[in-house]
Amino acid sequence: MKDHEAEVNNIKKSFSAIKDEQFIRAASGTHHDVYISKDYVIRFRDDDPQLLEREASLLKSLDHPIIPKVSWMDAKSFPAAMIERRLPGRTIDSVWKSLTAGQKENIVSEVIDFLRYMRTIHSDSIYSVQKGKKYSNFVEYLTDGIKEKIERIRKFDIATAVIGDIASVVDGYIEIKPYFTTSKYSLVHGDLIIHNLLTDSEKLTGVLDWELALYGDPDDDLFRLFYYQECAAAYRDRGVDETFEAEYMDMLVDAISRQKLIGDEGAFRKKHDFVRAIFFINALSWDAQSSGPEENLKETINLWNKK
Repeated sequence: MKDHEAEVNNIKKSFSAIKDEQFIRAASGTHHDVYISKDYVIRFRDDDPQLLEREASLLKSLDHPIIPKVSWMDAKSFPAAMIERRLPGRTIDSVWKSLTAGQKENIVSEVIDFLRYMRTIHSDSIYSVQKGKKYSNFVEYLTDGIKEKIERIRKFDIATAVIGDIASVVDGYIEIKPYFTTSKYSLVHGDLIIHNLLTDSEKLTGVLDWELALYGDPDDDLFRLFYYQECAAAYRDRGVDETFEAEYMDMLVDAISRQKLIGDEGAFRKKHDFVRAIFFINALSWDAQSSGPEENLKETINLWNKK
């Protein structure tokens, strides 16, 4: 990731609200270089400025105290940059293992409340921030580009059996389409993983990284959380779950069930099995393009075969 300190200084000169802020480079995500001060965050994106612009547009349309507020955006210059008001707290993965049982339960409860809030934000069409596209139905969104990904995976002999197994699930899309929401699409974050959530150790204080957000089926965030639970359990089984993410995911999924976020259990299960197959195709496709494809494919295949 390119260093953007010179750009930070230029932005400070032209944006008076932050001219006296002292920024330090933070641990950045896969696609962003991030600088933080006491009150602001500057995010740079070199590879897809339009995506950063779409994310900023979505954030400007939302009004919730734990959703970042955009103060400034420039997608026309290089690199693209966005200034957000900094939300308080630290990411949950950095503090979870030091919290009390009561603190953990309260944070999980607030995540559930936030999931409920998301379901109150509606659109009359399916729209993906990441893709910058609208879709006629949710299965069309889920399967966008899936054929190319399957062909990429099939190039590896190790994946022959598993991709046949997964593809057989995806091929049932005609039967599964009626189970997905066909109107009143809800806001979906798309990546409510532990390191995208902030806490002050007592409550949920921030929800970050909205580039995977969309308006779609309200259960989509739940499908992703169930998938993250599987992944976290695999980390725990391998002895590499240093942040205790598996414990957090187990508590959250249990709370989802107790708080009745799932309506029709039968319909949910049918949708979940289909979406889970899509998630695994996406994971295997990433593995196939990684620097160690055989090893990464093997891990994902083992995870699929466990359930």
